[in-house]
Amino acid sequence: MGVILISAPVLELNTTVTPLRFLHADPSGLRGRRQAAHKRRLNPAGLELEGNLNTLGYFSAEVCVGTPARSFDLIVDTGSALTAFPCSDCPHCGEHKHSSVPGARFDPAHSTSARTVDCSQPPPGMHCRSCGSGGTCEYGVSYTEGSSIRGRLVEDSFWFGQAETPSPRNVRATFGCQTYESGLFYSQVADGISGFSQADTYGPTLFDYMRLATDAPDVFSMCLDETHGALVLGASVPAALHASALWIPYTGGGSYTVPLTDLKIDGRSVGAPASRYFSTIVDSGTTFMYLPPDAYRPVRDHFRSECPWGTCTARVAKGEYPDDYCYTMSAQELDQMSPMTLHFEGGVTLDFGPRQYAYELRQGIWCLGVFDNEHNGAVIGAANMRHHEVVFDRGSRRVGFFPSDCAEMHANRRSSILSG
Repeated sequence: MGVILISAPVLELNTTVTPLRFLHADPSGLRGRRQAAHKRRLNPAGLELEGNLNTLGYFSAEVCVGTPARSFDLIVDTGSALTAFPCSDCPHCGEHKHSSVPGARFDPAHSTSARTVDCSQPPPGMHCRSCGSGGTCEYGVSYTEGSSIRGRLVEDSFWFGQAETPSPRNVRATFGCQTYESGLFYSQVADGISGFSQADTYGPTLFDYMRLATDAPDVFSMCLDETHGALVLGASVPAALHASALWIPYTGGGSYTVPLTDLKIDGRSVGAPASRYFSTIVDSGTTFMYLPPDAYRPVRDHFRSECPWGTCTARVAKGEYPDDYCYTMSAQELDQMSPMTLHFEGGVTLDFGPRQYAYELRQGIWCLGVFDNEHNGAVIGAANMRHHEVVFDRGSRRVGFFPSDCAEMHANRRSSILSG
């Protein structure tokens, strides 16, 4: 499994562009990670994203922790809040990019700035699942796709970027030091995960700690394409953007829950009642789109019956799973497939072209990247975020999908729509 590393300039003081990189996932993880006044800024911490969602991967950021600094690659996940990676004494952790063996993993005893969190004094907003030996605060998290992690909470200094990059400011945060991993967390290349959701049991997030320490705006954005992207932290929404019709309000105290009411293909509704879409979330940690059964079936049937070359069955190709729907076709033919439109409360619409709902399984083999959620609610995943700068304006509780050339943004030839 390859890792594509992209260097990113780190700007002085106010906004940082820290490298986010793409790590290829094991194809057995096909279904994604889960099922489911001017202020001083951080430097729009633009973490570069690199990779290939077509090969079913995820995007990760390089984060430095401790004194002396150690680098770890962490999956950027808007669907969860906890940041966690393996501890040196983990008896059941996999081999990862920067923590392949016990001696390479994070050891709080070897960081002069580390402090173990006491069970009787968890940080505000955090709760201990149990108390370990010596009174340490322990946590445990299970993810919908079957993975789980557990360990103890540690406080230490951190910043986004590589270990050789000087820290723009010493920021302290509480995170998980894992002593157990299962499922994809055990087999993945990335060292761990960094949640970007709204704070919950395991909040604040790393981004929360950064913005509070630097008095930065409560705004971040992600811009993804097939192989590149950028993450911008702590920038401002410019005045001209405030009145845009592309903002979607979100609700909920953890996930970014948006009011999806309908899905149309070629301008025709799939016919699912609006109530079926209740609890739809925007989640960069889930690779693809998941729809309630009443909406998924019409999308699947359309993909199986409406092809630009005529009879769809003439080009059927083998997928990885029985419910994969794949064809042999060129990129030009893919672009002729039907567009989709998501409709939200308030009249906001979001257009998805075939490059946002299909993926290339193998060269010249394209598959439908929409799956059955098996219950009400939907997930707008990383594949659907492509070719947009997706802005999470948490201060105003809204998310916006703004069309962008994310490869150009990644290469610093295009600026973020945010200010900073």
